Amino acid sequence: MAKVVQTDLEEDEYMLFTELLQKQRLSIREGLRLAVIRMVKEGVKVDPKDPFLNRKPTGRSGLGDLSKRHDEYLYGRKRRRDSSSTPAH
Repeated sequence: MAKVVQTDLEEDEYMLFTELLQKQRLSIREGLRLAVIRMVKEGVKVDPKDPFLNRKPTGRSGLGDLSKRHDEYLYGRKRRRDSSSTPAH
């Protein structure tokens, strides 16, 4: 669900912001949303030293085609519908 945000800007901030928006053909709403998205992206940093992100795979399956057939290995062979085995009505 969307949230409504309201704020006050100084007159010069508002004028500069609206001039920038006009040049980019954006509404105030679109411009504010882009500013928030950019600020959030810049504020969320990934720590390269995070052990979760630096783990190396340790197990081996012994199956050379595991990346292609992992669903089949996990869930079994998928049944195919054969039109000749379907009873006629």
